[in-house]
Amino acid sequence: MPFTIQPARPEHAAGIIALLQSVASDPVNNILREPGEPMFTEEDEREFLTRQAERFDWCGFVAASENGEVIGMVTIDGQRRRAIRHCGDLGISVRAGWRGQGVGKTLMERAIVWARESGVITRVELGVLSRNSTAIRLYERLGFHHEGLRKRAVLRNGEYLDMLMMALLL
Repeated sequence: MPFTIQPARPEHAAGIIALLQSVASDPVNNILREPGEPMFTEEDEREFLTRQAERFDWCGFVAASENGEVIGMVTIDGQRRRAIRHCGDLGISVRAGWRGQGVGKTLMERAIVWARESGVITRVELGVLSRNSTAIRLYERLGFHHEGLRKRAVLRNGEYLDMLMMALLL
């Protein structure tokens, strides 16, 4: 495998910012960030990762290439309220040149294992733009089910896009 999966650590901060900037600059990106939108500084990202590592209901993993470049990231962010504490929101990004090579699948599988072992998360939720058929097929193969459609959920380049809501029950 030409990449490794590692827990996201403060020393990954610059690589994570570069990854998110790269994904946001894709002409037809499927994340909820536009090119040029403010992002954390490297110091802010380091502090964020340090704080998150202390939480029992959060995980973050990065995929790093053989040369150490951060090429993908996945997070599961648990909810704070007791009634929904068992739910975790999943987010994932993979650098364009690495898509279709198993990076996203491997990151997702690692995050799902973490959720199962967490003792807290029993439901993993995500939203995906309905036009992102490649990601939807991956999520379905990993056991996620369609739960609903948020019509006109995102406005991108003057066009409204629908968001498919999916979940995996553990």
